Amino acid sequence: MLRKVEETLLALLLGGMVTLAFANVLTRYFLRYPLAFTEELLVNAFVWATLLGVAIGLREGQEGAHIRFVALTESLPGPWRRGFVALGFAVFALLFLLLALLAWRQAQDDLLLGTTSPSLGLPNAVYTLPTPFLALWVAFRALEGMWRSLRG
Repeated sequence: MLRKVEETLLALLLGGMVTLAFANVLTRYFLRYPLAFTEELLVNAFVWATLLGVAIGLREGQEGAHIRFVALTESLPGPWRRGFVALGFAVFALLFLLLALLAWRQAQDDLLLGTTSPSLGLPNAVYTLPTPFLALWVAFRALEGMWRSLRG
């Protein structure tokens, strides 16, 4: 169920990004009038899509679908290999927990200060609020990978 939600959200984000970028190209070349607001939406959607993609990559397979250094782990016996892979997932989770905390503080600042985006005039919190939750989701997927690695 969660797998489908992740993949559907990512597909919708990417589809929306492609549509916006294509519309911007068409208006820029045919009407000589670029849609300036698309950059604001695309940049933020790219951040969200990246975080969703990281979470999906961590979900895939026993050791995840992300690039990793295997020179050390491949030469270790099974329990040690699992331990080092689990440690990598744990560090990954800590990194994204820190990102979630910092992104949450940014969102709080945006709410407190009432800052708005330059093109659309939307509250910046519209863009910053999803980030800490997505970072937490990545941390959850990393902890899930750590658990898988320890179980073998």
